[in-house]
This record gives sequence, C-alpha cells and structure tokens, in this order.
Amino acid sequence: MPDRESLLLTRQQAVRMETAIRSLQNDGLAEMLWKLRRRHNVADPPREALRHARDLGLVEAALNSPLRITRIGAKVSDSLTEYRHWKQRAKQHHWSKEVDALRLELLHGRRILEVGCGAGVNMLSLQACAEVVGLDREALYLQFLAVLARLENVPTPMCVCAMAERMPFEDGSFDIVLLFGSLPYMHIEHALREVARVLRPGGRAIAIHSDLWQTLVIRARQRRWNLLSPSVLLREVRAAAGMLLYPWLGRLFLPPSAPVHSTRRQTRRWLARAGLRVNTQDSCPIAHEVCYVAEKPSGADQE
Repeated sequence: MPDRESLLLTRQQAVRMETAIRSLQNDGLAEMLWKLRRRHNVADPPREALRHARDLGLVEAALNSPLRITRIGAKVSDSLTEYRHWKQRAKQHHWSKEVDALRLELLHGRRILEVGCGAGVNMLSLQACAEVVGLDREALYLQFLAVLARLENVPTPMCVCAMAERMPFEDGSFDIVLLFGSLPYMHIEHALREVARVLRPGGRAIAIHSDLWQTLVIRARQRRWNLLSPSVLLREVRAAAGMLLYPWLGRLFLPPSAPVHSTRRQTRRWLARAGLRVNTQDSCPIAHEVCYVAEKPSGADQE
C-alpha cells in the first residue's frame, strides 16, 4: 500500500529529470537541493541547476524571497543524495567494506529484500550477483530507481510499493533482508515480525541504524548553538522523550513520520520477540551507527 502522501513524477518530468542529471556536472542540482532541504541559504545557486529545478517544480520563490524546496523537490533531493553517495563509494552497496556480513561473496546467489530501499542504489550494485527485490512506501523513490537504472545502463531491479508492516510476500521468500537506516521510520515491532515471516529458516536480517544515545549526542552537537532558543530546546526535549517512551506509548509524542531510535537493549529485545536470534559475533558498531545481524532459526536450531 503506497504512502497516503505519496508523490509522483509525470512521465514528462521523469524524462526531463534524466536529461537534467545527464547534463549537469559536479552534482550541482543534488548539492543545491541538499542545502535547501536542510534550510540552508543558497545565495548564488548554479544557473543551470536552478533552471532545471524550476522547470521541474523542485524549488519555488516568491518575489524578493529566498529559494524554497517544494515537497516533490525534497523527495528528489533524497534520491539524488543517495545516488551521489553511491557514486562516491565507487558504486558499491552500503557498508560493503566495513561489515563482514555484507561482503559480496556472502551475498552472492542469495535472494535479497531491501526494506525501505529508497532510490534503490544498493540494488543497482547487488543485482549483478544476487536476486534482489526492493520495497518502499514512497512511490516516487521507486520511480526514481528506474531513472537511475537508465542512467547507469543497467536493468531496473524489481521493486514493490508497500508498507514494511504488511509485506506482500509469501512466508520464507528471502535469504536476506536488509534495512539500511529505514527501521526507525517504521512501526518497529510490526516490521520486524514481517521481516521474520518473509525470511526462510536460517535466513538473515541485517539492520543498520543509530541507537538512542548516539542519536541524542549527534542532535545535541548539531544544535549546540540553537539550544539557547526555548522553542528549539522544547522540540528537542519532546523528541527525546518521545523516543524514550516509544516502547510503551508508541508515537504519542512524535510526528507520524519522525524516526524512532531505541536503545541497543530494546532493539535486541524486539528482534528476539520477532523470532530472530542476534548474532553477536557478526553484529558490530560502525561509525555513528550499529549493525544488527539476526538469524531466523532453522528447525534443527529450534529443537
């Protein structure tokens, strides 16, 4: 089921978007949209990038007012940023060098589902050695995947627009399920139960995201000057309280689309409740995030 606020590019916009990405150098469009997405002032945007952004309805500006990114521009910015980072890591899937469980030889020949795949750049890499399927609730991200596949002159991976909490797949359909930074945006317990359901016995779930304390430290550093503002301080305290209370009260204190970062202990507890056994040897901290590798026990393991 698609997101109720899902946006789409028209066919003409998709063609023009592909033309714009091909013609622009040094990722000028991606950089401009990234800054606007984070409410940075863009005083002198690249002329060609600005022309394309306006033609495609990605930005808008009233007379004598600064540029603002539109709703569809924000989604396109997410996709272009993914694509940009993918190219910067030599078109390899996310964390392929840092996490042993994500080494290419361990993924070779597997049937892999990426939940919350976004623009699908990881699948562009993995489809050369594995059968890959992507799932995301945002139809525009999946639409953008087709644009990127054409840009890279590779087949468009199979993708499904649906909720992670209600996956349209049969039980035991996949060998590996990947969740790269997407789990905090879902109803975590329901999504993990679905992950366990679609995994075959002996299959693996690999989830990477920041834990609660890492998130709070990062947010405090980013907001170190703005915390003097009472409104910002109140918003940050409410967000922290909402995440702390989420295991008991759900999203009562959080907007529906806000991420939920839990403690490592709580995440391991949810994985266990879903029927997944955390592999402590392969799970590891990476940069400012944590990689959880969890396995669905086979019949022999359960006996």
